[in-house]
Amino acid sequence: MATETAEHASGSGFPPFDQIMDTGVSQVFWLIVTFAVLYFAVANVFLPKIRKAVEDRDGAIKRDVAEAAVLSGKADESVKQFEAQIAAARANARDTASKAKAEADAKTAAATAAKEAELNARLAAAEARISDTRAKAMANVSAVAEDAAAAIAEKLTGAKPSPAAVKAAVAGAMGG
Repeated sequence: MATETAEHASGSGFPPFDQIMDTGVSQVFWLIVTFAVLYFAVANVFLPKIRKAVEDRDGAIKRDVAEAAVLSGKADESVKQFEAQIAAARANARDTASKAKAEADAKTAAATAAKEAELNARLAAAEARISDTRAKAMANVSAVAEDAAAAIAEKLTGAKPSPAAVKAAVAGAMGG
């Protein structure tokens, strides 16, 4: 301990500072040399590789974005074509449905007209029969009424009335 105290008394007083004079210049030199070697290694070896990787990555991203834009355009065009095909199919379906409806309406109208014509013919025939039957019945009613009136008048008066007078009285009573 005595030697340490003597050395301490003869030096600057702080041992780490005492070493700076002995090894400090060489340490600074090697620090500069190491820094320079690392700087040139980074600047000339690592940075070009990193720069190339970044540029390659940017190029790949740009290519991928351009390819995606092209594919998106193709997809949009495909969607437009698909929508056009759907619209054409719908128009075709509407036309087909309209034609089918028109044909069905025409067939229905023809069948209805035929049935109406048949029913009108049957109705006209029935009306003619009714008219004939009514005319015959009315002719018979008049004759029956004349006979009944003549019989009633004969019973009431005791004398047979003239056929002309009975006919005139029945015609006046029947309104015709």
